[in-house]
Amino acid sequence: MKKNLLYMLTAAAMLAGCAKNDVVDSEINKEGNLIGFSTYKNISRGNPVDNNNEFLTKDNAFGVTAFIKTAAGGTPNASPYMGTTTEGIQIVSDGTKWTYAQTSDQAYWPVNGELLDFYAYSPYGNKAITAKTFATTGLTLNYTVPAEEANQVDLMYAVAPDQKKATDKNSVTMPFKHALTQVHFAIGTSATNLFVDVEENGIQIHNLKNTGTLTTVTGLEADIWNNLTGSANYTVTTDAVNDAGYVGEDQKTFTPIGSADKALMLLPQTLTANADVETGNYLTINCKIYQKLADGITKIYLHGSESEYLPVTVGISGNWARNQKITYNLNIGATGSILDPIEFETNVETWQPAEGGTIEVK
Repeated sequence: MKKNLLYMLTAAAMLAGCAKNDVVDSEINKEGNLIGFSTYKNISRGNPVDNNNEFLTKDNAFGVTAFIKTAAGGTPNASPYMGTTTEGIQIVSDGTKWTYAQTSDQAYWPVNGELLDFYAYSPYGNKAITAKTFATTGLTLNYTVPAEEANQVDLMYAVAPDQKKATDKNSVTMPFKHALTQVHFAIGTSATNLFVDVEENGIQIHNLKNTGTLTTVTGLEADIWNNLTGSANYTVTTDAVNDAGYVGEDQKTFTPIGSADKALMLLPQTLTANADVETGNYLTINCKIYQKLADGITKIYLHGSESEYLPVTVGISGNWARNQKITYNLNIGATGSILDPIEFETNVETWQPAEGGTIEVK
């Protein structure tokens, strides 16, 4: 069995379509009743989207379908009021406001007191979303995480039930929520004269579930994923890290691996580290570990060499939840010239809600 220089990581969270408008027991009064959209996000690619203004970037788009009903708590008509059962109407940003991508899709508020239930997803038309079903009970979609980090997206969904036209505006606010887990890494050492270099694109995470079914219903905040399958490996896209050193007693000076505005965007799931590391979830880290002589220049290599990075492996365990931004701090230690197991700490920063202003669709 391969000897593992890294042993254990504890991961703690610190972190078929129907035609529209063949429905309605409501007359449609178009004058001043065009349904507009505004958004706010439990704010993040493919990069993480961190606030509502970022979500409103030009050409960003979401898909939305709505169902009509006569009263709150009532049973909506099964035929969508807007959109279809297999795709939502495309709503696109022009950089300042949300608007209909096709004027033929414009929908209007009913005027006889009926309510609308809205279901939406973003990004619109993304190829990683392999199937969608809009129903009166919610939105269901199948999603496969792309292999390359650059192609991964911040998959989001929104549920806005029991909506009617406000007296002072036409817009409905769509409260978008993050469906995925955002994963970052940082590295350091536990000794004052111990350093580590990490190769460009030198961290991989292994044996992750990469396909699942997301189901949203009104008020559902957790456990939106089921039918998780697959076994995939993902590489952290990053420049090389050099001379990452002692993190100090306060453990606050880990060197980030990659940039803050980029991340692996992965399915929420439970990770398990096995004694036989490569049969469970694990990391490989291609690195050099070394000390420096008194001149501060000459390096004595404990792992790898001046010309070669070598991999180390470590099991990784924990529970990933949607809307979590997880940072794994990789803490390398050594006694003399013998490597000790790398220790790990985690820090999870939960994305916070951010409300944008009302955007009228003209």
